Amino acid sequence: MRKIVLILLGISSLFADVRVPEPWNPGYFDGEKNPAQRISAFRMGILWTEPMEGAGYEVLGFAAEWGNSRYYVGMDFSSAFLDSLYRSESFSLDLSISLSHWTFGFGGTADVQMVPGETSWWGIAGRLGSSLRLGAFDCGVLGVISRDLGENAVETQVFWNAGDRFQSGARLLFRKSNQALLIFQESFALGALSLQGSVAFPGPKIGVGVGIAWGGLGVTFGVHRDGSYMNSKMAGLTVLKRQ
Repeated sequence: MRKIVLILLGISSLFADVRVPEPWNPGYFDGEKNPAQRISAFRMGILWTEPMEGAGYEVLGFAAEWGNSRYYVGMDFSSAFLDSLYRSESFSLDLSISLSHWTFGFGGTADVQMVPGETSWWGIAGRLGSSLRLGAFDCGVLGVISRDLGENAVETQVFWNAGDRFQSGARLLFRKSNQALLIFQESFALGALSLQGSVAFPGPKIGVGVGIAWGGLGVTFGVHRDGSYMNSKMAGLTVLKRQ
């Protein structure tokens, strides 16, 4: 029995590292979210995904965020299932304030992971971030402090925003003391159609997303490919209301 539990714990730790994107960002792969956000909108969405082919692994998620030129609030909740062998519940909350060109934010994530009938354990992580907006350029830095010290992370970000229709940027993530990840992100919109893409090295890890919006409603679909083990597909439904 002890050997079976250890195998299940190994399986659950593999799936626990699967990072679910926000419903409106299906093409963005990996990285950490900077809590220092600035948007003038309200949006919420649900997301469902089956990240690994050939396995009965499912994720259901809900996310919402709203803000203006002075403040930002974002939250998300996700629930993951691997048949009857593994389950996890995760909740995140981010808050930020903006002063002129600067934005400062903090947030946290709490999660519970379970091997039903055998064992369960919990994790908690805090996030601190800041960003600076100068014209079309955004740059930022964030730090993640987790209960598992091996999962601490630091990330820097630089983005170029050509209006509301195009964004190009790069992120450099140090998730562990001996692991770095370089991520390139692109997104643009053509009328009701939006496209997103991300590439991360080493890996490579590739994400592609497409969205269609009309009125205040949108649908999204994304595909992620990890060269080591994972091929993911996800779909989302989003309600967007500008303030």
